Amino acid sequence: MHLERVTSRSSEAGLAGWIASNDVTLFTMVLVMVIAIFLHSKLNKGAAEQNALANQNTAISATLAATARELESARQLLAESKDRLTLTQAERDQLQAKLVEKLTALAELNAKLDALVAEKSELSRQQKTLLAQKEALAKEKLAIEGARDTASATNVSLQSELESLTAKLAEKIAALEEVEAQRDRLTKQATELTTLVTALKTRLEEMNVDVSAAKQLADKTAEDLRAQAAAADKKAEDYLADLKRATEMLATLKLEKQQLQTELTAAERKRQAELLAEAENNRALVGLRGPMRKVAILFDASGSMRQEGAGGSDRWSEAQEITATWLKHLNVQECVLIVYSTDVRTFPQDGKLASLMGEQGALMRDLLLQQLSTVSPGGWTDTHAAFQKAYEYDVDTILLLSDGAPSKVASGVYQDELAQQIYQLCRQHAGIPVNTIGLGNYFDKDMSNFLRTVASLTGGAFRGE
Repeated sequence: MHLERVTSRSSEAGLAGWIASNDVTLFTMVLVMVIAIFLHSKLNKGAAEQNALANQNTAISATLAATARELESARQLLAESKDRLTLTQAERDQLQAKLVEKLTALAELNAKLDALVAEKSELSRQQKTLLAQKEALAKEKLAIEGARDTASATNVSLQSELESLTAKLAEKIAALEEVEAQRDRLTKQATELTTLVTALKTRLEEMNVDVSAAKQLADKTAEDLRAQAAAADKKAEDYLADLKRATEMLATLKLEKQQLQTELTAAERKRQAELLAEAENNRALVGLRGPMRKVAILFDASGSMRQEGAGGSDRWSEAQEITATWLKHLNVQECVLIVYSTDVRTFPQDGKLASLMGEQGALMRDLLLQQLSTVSPGGWTDTHAAFQKAYEYDVDTILLLSDGAPSKVASGVYQDELAQQIYQLCRQHAGIPVNTIGLGNYFDKDMSNFLRTVASLTGGAFRGE
């Protein structure tokens, strides 16, 4: 077979010439090759599609297995959801009941809040009323003080009158006793005269004297005796009448005395109430806290208390003056004075609280202050031992007068360890307020912190002098 080379300028013309110049065999071979290529391509495509279908089938099988597993998991989840839904319904019912309770409680709280608001308004109104009453009571107090002075003067006058009437009554009683003695003498004389008349009658009978004359004499003597007896009886009746009047006067005087004593007792009770109110006001004015009925007063008697205080005198004298003033004006009923430095001393020394009530209490207060004045400051500051001693007594309030924080004997400087021990002791007795009074340089950091902390731990107050 002969093939010609096509050299035409135009590709189309060359192709047409090439086709025209080749025979049917070449065309057939080309066609067969094209068909073979097409079939091979189809075969490869079919194999690829078959592989893809196999892979797709495998994937679908895996997907179906996963779907089955997911379906089983979904079924389990659905069962759990049903159980959980049942529990959730019960919880929802409980929450609903709790919600109703909370709403009810909220309504009650709102009602209480409204009541508290109304009560607050009422308390504000009562406060204004009490303030007005306080002013009225202050005016009434002034009037009562004037009336008390008048009552005191009246009491003195009535007491003098009572003493005068008592003296007169004593004189009347003495006169009555004299009248009774005279009546006894007259009765005795009448008895003697009667005996004498009887003897005379007997004697006349014996002497055979004229009976008529003797009778007349006897009658006359009897009349004289009766007259004397009548006079004596009248005098006795007069004295008895005087005695009765004196007795009635005595009863009246006793009644008046009882009334006066009642009035004096009421006035005294009122005076005591006024003194108590005045003591409460004084305590509020000086800033002290606590009942202040049974009091332990702790005095720092270390060497630094000899230094000059704010008033010009030494700090020890200031502490004594403060104590004397407070014991007199704050209605303290019982107390003990505890003086501490290197050691601890108490006044009184019998381990008991001294009563300051009444006249004997005033004498005891003066005695305690006198004993306190004999102490000479010196040494270090053993505050811990003083607090231990104070808590041994049945007290409701403690007063601490000091110019420094606790220290040791070796150094004489502040020791935080000692302060912490005292704080612990105060916490154990937190129900007993401790009022601390700083003397001298109470702006010192250690001293100020110590005194303020002790007061804060116990509900007491701190003040500086």
